[in-house]
Formats: sequence, C-alpha cells, structure tokens
Amino acid sequence: MTIDSSHARDGNGDWRPAERIKLPPIYAWPPRPAAITKWMFGFPGYLWPMNSLTLGITLATWFFLTPELAAMKTFEAWWIAWLLVRNVALTFMYFGGLHLYLYVLKGQGDHLKFSGKAFATNDKRFIFGDQVRDNMFRTLCFAVPIFTAYEALTYWLFANAFIGFVPIAEGSVAFWAWFVALLLLAPVIHSVHFYFIHRLLHWRPLYRSVHRIHHYNVDVGPWSGLAMHPVELAVYFSTVCVQWLVALHPVNAIFQIHLAVFNAAVSHTGFDRLIVNGRFAIESNNHFHYLHHKHFECNYGSTIAPMDQLLGTFHDGSSEAQTAMHARRLARRGSEA
Repeated sequence: MTIDSSHARDGNGDWRPAERIKLPPIYAWPPRPAAITKWMFGFPGYLWPMNSLTLGITLATWFFLTPELAAMKTFEAWWIAWLLVRNVALTFMYFGGLHLYLYVLKGQGDHLKFSGKAFATNDKRFIFGDQVRDNMFRTLCFAVPIFTAYEALTYWLFANAFIGFVPIAEGSVAFWAWFVALLLLAPVIHSVHFYFIHRLLHWRPLYRSVHRIHHYNVDVGPWSGLAMHPVELAVYFSTVCVQWLVALHPVNAIFQIHLAVFNAAVSHTGFDRLIVNGRFAIESNNHFHYLHHKHFECNYGSTIAPMDQLLGTFHDGSSEAQTAMHARRLARRGSEA
C-alpha cells in the first residue's frame, strides 16, 4: 500500500486525515457484497492484520505458554505467578515495541502523527511527573495484574466445568462452527461492551473520580492505552464475562481479553497508520479514538460496531461533526442549568 504524505499540518503542528471516518461497508444499505468481501478479507481489513495478529498471540499463549487446564482446578501461587510474569513480558514487548519504533527510533518520523506536541514532563498530574513513565507504571503494575486475574479466574471456571468446555480434538461440527463464530464476533463484542462502559465512565461522578486519569493523556502514545484507574481497568476487562456466558473453550475467552489488551496499544499510538519501509500500513481506529481524547464527548466505542452513530455521538473528523458535537454540549448544559 502506497502512503499519501501530502497532508499539511496546521499552525499548532497538528495533522488530521483529509478523509472522513466511515463505518465498515457491512453496515451500508443496500448491501454491497464486493465491498464487504474486500473489507472482510482484504489487507488491511477485518481479519488482517490486527485481529489475526491478536488471535495469533492468543493461540501461541494457549498452546505454549499456559499450564495444563487440569493443573488450574485450584488456585495455586505457582501458576498464577507464571501467568503474571508471562503477561508482563508480552505487554512490555508489544506496548514497548510500538513505543520504541514510533517514539524512540522514530521509525516513521512524524508522518501521519496527529499531534505535534511531545509527551508531558514535569507535570504534577502524572506519577513521577512524566507521562510515559506514569503510563508504563499504570499499565504494568495495575492493568497487567487485573487482566491476569480475569484470565486466571477464566481458567479456573473452565477447569472446574462451571462454564462450558469441549476439548478442540473432540469438537463436533457444531462446536467448531460456534468456536469460529465467537472468534469472528469477539471484536464486535469488545466494541459494544466498550461503548457502554465508556459512556458510564463519562458520568460526571465516575469521570472525576476514575476516568479523568486516562484522559490526562490528551496526546496519546502506545503506553496510554491501558493507563487507567484500577476501577476502570476492572470494568474495562469485564468484557470477558460475555464469553463466560457463551464460550465453550478458553481460547474464545482469552482472545476476548487479548483484544482489550492489545487493541488499546494500537488505538493509542498517536499515528493514523503504522508504516514500515514507506509502503506497509496497519490501519486501526486510531483517528476515531484520537478524536475522543481530543474532544472528550464523542466516539466512545469503535467503528467496528455502529454504536456511536446509532446513539448520536459519532464524530467523523469533519467540521460539520464538530459543530454537531458543540450543539449537543450546549443542549446538555442548558438542560442541566
């Protein structure tokens, strides 16, 4: 894919894509089969590369880096500690690798970077007074233990047959169909869950006491993705509870957790796309979610599920959407007066 580098920065050094944000063609009416097929199987698209990369991490983790399920019928320090150490390593490599490439080595310079500002230092809002160090601390010391706790509880529930489990080797056609369907639906489940818990976190009492910590990151980087208050992290990773209700195999549940973990890094890179050698691009919801950090009152979910558009909080990056957002803000303030 050839990358267009023609977009200029404004007087503040900020840049935004010229194209408006659009929902995937699967939500268009009348249906457009060719466009849907390209979106589903093309590169970049629904399957490739991000969801497939995350699924690859999940499968490698399950088959090579997870104790036998039978060993996890009781909570024991050794296997929980192993999960924690493994998750710290995976998170550090993934989040740290993106930060290293984009912000230390400057692998694509400022090309397609939204903000011209540097990360905050000497800022009392952040632990250590440093935005990146604060984000790393919150990610590794709060986020990783919390999603590890969800993972450990998931294995324990499956191991004790409190939730459904069928070994893959013994799976019927119906099992495989359900297994694959849940893998395909997992990004949608994540998006819908994220929208509603995110709207809840913007309720003023919760915003002031919990969610404002995440919004200290106006200018975002990969480590910003999981830099949250522990209460918010516990709510955010509760997306796996959906899989507790419907999944037949732990892989489905762990994939749901991994989407919440690794999507957070990619959607907070601060860049519209990641580029290698000028041609290879990985697209995501970067601009969509960046607008939320910039304006606070829009784009609570992601484009993979049309919740923002259905519920009137969609911002496509245009001046018209900006005007509509300000109108909603004024109307809400008027109703509260």
